[in-house]
This record gives sequence, C-alpha cells and structure tokens, in this order.
Amino acid sequence: MISRLRRVLGAAVVCVLLPMGGAAASGFSGVVTLTSEYIYRGLSMSDGNPALQLGLDYEHDSGLFAGAWASTLNLTTAVGRRDLELDFYAGYHLAPDARWSATATLLRYTYPDASGSHSYDHNEILLGLTVFDHYSLEFGYTNDLYGLDVVGKHWEARTEWPIANVWVLSGALGGNDLSDLGVPHYLHWDIGASARVQRFTLDLRWYDNEPPDAGLISALSAGSQLVLSVSVAF
Repeated sequence: MISRLRRVLGAAVVCVLLPMGGAAASGFSGVVTLTSEYIYRGLSMSDGNPALQLGLDYEHDSGLFAGAWASTLNLTTAVGRRDLELDFYAGYHLAPDARWSATATLLRYTYPDASGSHSYDHNEILLGLTVFDHYSLEFGYTNDLYGLDVVGKHWEARTEWPIANVWVLSGALGGNDLSDLGVPHYLHWDIGASARVQRFTLDLRWYDNEPPDAGLISALSAGSQLVLSVSVAF
C-alpha cells in the first residue's frame, strides 16, 4: 500500500507507515491524514490551509493492487475552482527478494467538484524501483497533463532510514518537466522526521523548490515551509 499512497498523498508521512520495499499483506488497508499543507511536487494544493486526506488500498498476494485516495483542496485559477481531489489507481508490485522491488501504476486524477469550463482530469503512468529498503526511484509520465493534451514528466529519488525505536528520517529530490506548458524543468525537495506509535504517525517535514518561473505554475509554488502531518493507519 505505502508506495502507492505516498505518490497520491504528496505529503511524505505515509511512506513511513511500512518499510519502502516491504510487501503488504493481502487484503484491504488505508490511512487518514490531517496535514497543515498539501504540497505535491513543489506546488501548494491547499493554499496554506490544512487538508484532510483519506486513502484506501487493496493488494492481492499475486502483487496486483488497486485503490483510491482523496484530499481537500483550495485551488482557484482563471478557469475555475477545485476543492476536492479524488484519485483512482491500479497496478502491479513485484518483490522477488528483500534486495529490490518494482511497481507499475496507472493513475486517474479527478476533480469532482471543479467549477468553470475545465475539469483537469487526466491519467498518469508511474514506474518505481526500491533497493535495499532504503532507496527508491520513481518516474511519472502523462500525455494529457491537467486534461490539456500535453506531455508532463516527473522523477523523484527518495531515501528513508529508521533510527531508534519509532523514528524514521527521510528525504527526497524530484524534478518536474512541464515544458509543453511553457514551464521550464524545476526541482523540488523535502527532508523530515517521522515518529510511529502503533497505528499513529507524526511527521514534521521541510519542503522547498526552485520557483517555477511561469504563470499559473509559478503562482502555485509552495516555496520553503515546514509541514506537520498526523496519520492513522487502518
């Protein structure tokens, strides 16, 4: 569950609920999160306001999985407003041994309450690789970015290191290529610490990015800020 929900959540708290390379037990699982800010690939999706998020996931012993994830938003643009994101995904997780695992995911982003003339709904393909439980690399591709029939590409490298009994240190560096929208490739990164006690996880994380220097994307830049998240797994 964790590798899928980490992508759609945008906040890094979910990635510490289980080891990155660990295979989830067959069946349903989920997480509820309250975060002080919803940041996704260096962009602010809640305009400095808290966000409530819910993820549900099912994984079969074969490695096949499917799920859904939702978050409150606070996004207003020239063509409308979005207050809710609802994502659906399905894919396959391959974990032949403890040294590495790979995941292929097809995602569908939807915005059910979007007002105005544009829906922003679109698909994305994600390919992920994890080695030795500590390092992961992920690539994303869409040919219909934000429902605009243009290509978008993304990559992210992440590392996680458990310390003491309940603490995990983690960080990531990613790049977003929206050149088909006239936006130069920009970098984003985060570093933080998480504490897990039974089903509860507390995450404190610093986010920063290269400000995307173009129109709407520039206006959505999250900048440098500290984000606090609390999650409950079930």
